[in-house]
Amino acid sequence: MKKRILILITICLFPLLAGGQALKGSYFSEYSVLRNKLNPAFVPRSSYLGFAGLDNLGLGITSNVGMSNFLFPSGDGSLLTFLHPDVSSDTFLGNLPANPHLDLDFDTDILNIGFFTGPNSFWSIGLGLKVDGEMNLPKELFSFLKNGAANDPQTYNIRNLSLIANAYAEFSLGYSHDFSDLVKGLSVGARVKFLAPVGRADLRVNNLNLTMSSDMWKVQADASAYLMAKGVDLYMNEDKTFGYDLNPAQLGLAGMGAAFDLGVEYRLHINDFFDSVRFSAAVTDLGFVNFSAPAVQKFQTSGEVTYTGIDDIQLGQDMNFEDTFTEIQDQFMEFLDLEEVPGEKVNSRIRPQLYAGVEVPFLWNRMSLGLLYSAKFGYTSTRDELTLALNMRPGKCFNLGVNYSMLNASKSIGWILEFIPRSGIGFFIGSDYTFLEVANLKIPDTDFNLPVIPVNQINMNMRFGFHIAMGNKYDDKGIARREAKQARREARRG
Repeated sequence: MKKRILILITICLFPLLAGGQALKGSYFSEYSVLRNKLNPAFVPRSSYLGFAGLDNLGLGITSNVGMSNFLFPSGDGSLLTFLHPDVSSDTFLGNLPANPHLDLDFDTDILNIGFFTGPNSFWSIGLGLKVDGEMNLPKELFSFLKNGAANDPQTYNIRNLSLIANAYAEFSLGYSHDFSDLVKGLSVGARVKFLAPVGRADLRVNNLNLTMSSDMWKVQADASAYLMAKGVDLYMNEDKTFGYDLNPAQLGLAGMGAAFDLGVEYRLHINDFFDSVRFSAAVTDLGFVNFSAPAVQKFQTSGEVTYTGIDDIQLGQDMNFEDTFTEIQDQFMEFLDLEEVPGEKVNSRIRPQLYAGVEVPFLWNRMSLGLLYSAKFGYTSTRDELTLALNMRPGKCFNLGVNYSMLNASKSIGWILEFIPRSGIGFFIGSDYTFLEVANLKIPDTDFNLPVIPVNQINMNMRFGFHIAMGNKYDDKGIARREAKQARREARRG
């Protein structure tokens, strides 16, 4: 049994590599098109236009666990799983954080437009797709996997286990205004978002008490599962496993929702060498999604079930991973003893994020140092981090930055490169989390290898995009160039 749960965790873990988030490294990249998404008060240097799949594509994953938490070196140089008898329970559990978790984000813009309607007014319009998810695996679950029925009887209390995935389309309208005429250096921005949910899966085990003895297991479970999607019919088989029917003709939106982004920036001017000290703050994705009752299926359990005749699976080199994985899924669902109950409409918040930063430019605004605090308010817990950034502007159209993040007690290096012309094609590429130690992992009993697996915490993301810059007729330098050009024309005519 224990080995099959290991496969369940592995299978669930690595598909999450297709996730991402907005680059924190762009927060202090002046004139960046990307950073307006982090703080709507920020304004790029030019109007712009972006298209599907090219403008803004991000994928990544953040976690406080990695391969080194589950694989251990042996005396002969090979790697042992945490279930191996030669890996002690104290060694394995002492190497785990208190609350192991993984988060994912994926988003891409289908259409992205930004334009000026005055010297102090900037508008943005966007259409995109977002997918996010969270996996919280309590430490007591791994104690159960490692130790099993070490004593007779043996009791485990597994709390706050959750698997949540969410997908929705987003249409946004944003506005930024420079209020320097009233308060010098002050800019504010806001964005309203209309959300169209495609689907949501939500499994939460609030409490699972396992009492294991040689002749029976007693399970007290308080758990619930939701599927919120149209055109998908989820049902329970007699053995308590899930099955589903897909009806393409009924596919559609599962509900509607709305969210807001709010931001502010204040620049305190010092002198030409240091330019200014820039203070900024923003909250994004502050909103909710309403799922209509016809799109909601709910499964719930709350009670005690007794099982007899359960044999623990023995570990060994000849164990079949595929059969073990199938069996543990079936037994785990049987333990939860979920039953379908009438569905009803559900209001669910999305995951808001908070940003607060301070930046000090120097060398006549050619370089700057920035400090950014960010917090993601997840569905079940909050993740926060502190990022120190060094930004360089070697040319009029280039931004280059490196940053160092302290993510949930782990450390990571990030970078960003941007080409931001006043007109023409611009691009950016970067990562907030760059892992430096990797290894190849071969899945036992298969020919499948997982190359470039981070040795420590699985924190990685990548974001890139292209856009068309269309200038800014209200820009002071642009106005000066046009006036000079007109003066030359008039001189030639004279």
